[in-house]
Amino acid sequence: MIKSLLKSFFYRFGYSIHKVRPTGARAALEAEKVGGRLLPLIHAESPFAHFPLGEYGEDLAGWGSQSVAFDQLLAERKPQRIIEVGTWKGGSAIHMAEVSRRLGMEPEIICVDTWLGAVEFWTDQGDAERYGALRCRQGYPTVYYQFVANVLHRGCQEMITPFPQTSTIAALWFRRYGVTAELIYIDGSHEEDDVYADLVSYWDLVRAGGVLVGDDWNWDGVRLAATRFAREQGLQVVHLADKWYLEKGGV
Repeated sequence: MIKSLLKSFFYRFGYSIHKVRPTGARAALEAEKVGGRLLPLIHAESPFAHFPLGEYGEDLAGWGSQSVAFDQLLAERKPQRIIEVGTWKGGSAIHMAEVSRRLGMEPEIICVDTWLGAVEFWTDQGDAERYGALRCRQGYPTVYYQFVANVLHRGCQEMITPFPQTSTIAALWFRRYGVTAELIYIDGSHEEDDVYADLVSYWDLVRAGGVLVGDDWNWDGVRLAATRFAREQGLQVVHLADKWYLEKGGV
C-alpha cells in the first residue's frame, strides 16, 4: 500500500521509481552476450525470416516520416541505439536507418508498437487512411505485416527490431535489461495522459547527453503533456522543424 502511494506521488511529478538496471546477473549476462543488440533477446527467431514478401508491396504512407529534424539530430548525436515508440508502417524508422547509413552509422532501431492503431483509427470506418490502413482480418488489425514488408523492401532488417508490445510493458522490459538509448522518439497516442505516461516511462531510459524527441505538437494532448512534463523536470522544450525534443543533461 505504501509502495503504491509512493509510486503515485512520484509519477504525478514526472518521476519513475522503477529500477533502470537489470534485476539479476542473468539479464546482464544475456545483454552482454548479444553485444548490445536486442533482437535476439526479444525474438527467438528473426521476424524477418521466411516472410512472404511477394504478398506485400511497399506502402510507407504515414505522417512526418521524412522530417529533416531526424537528419540533423542523427548527424549531431550519432546514436548507437534508437527507441521509437509508435512506428506504424515504419516510415520514420526506415528514414532514420537510411540517414544513419549515409552517415556511416548502424544503430539498432527498436520499434515499439502494438500495431493496433490510436483511438482516431477506430472512430470512422469510412476513413481509408486510418481505419482502412488497419487492414483488419477477422476483426483484428494486420498492419504489422505491412511494416515488416516495408523494412524488407528497403533492406533495413539488420538495423530495425520490432517490439510488438505496449509502450508501458516495453519500458519495463528495457529496465529489466538495463537498456538505454541516445535518441528516443515518442510518436504513439495523442491523448494527454498517454503521452505524459510515455514521457515518464522513457525519460529515465535516455542516456546522458541524449534526447527524447516528440511529434505532433499541434495536437492538444501532446502539447499539454510535453509542456507539463518539461515544467516539472525543469527542462526546456526545443523545437526543430516539425519535431520537438527534450535534452538529457550530463555526459
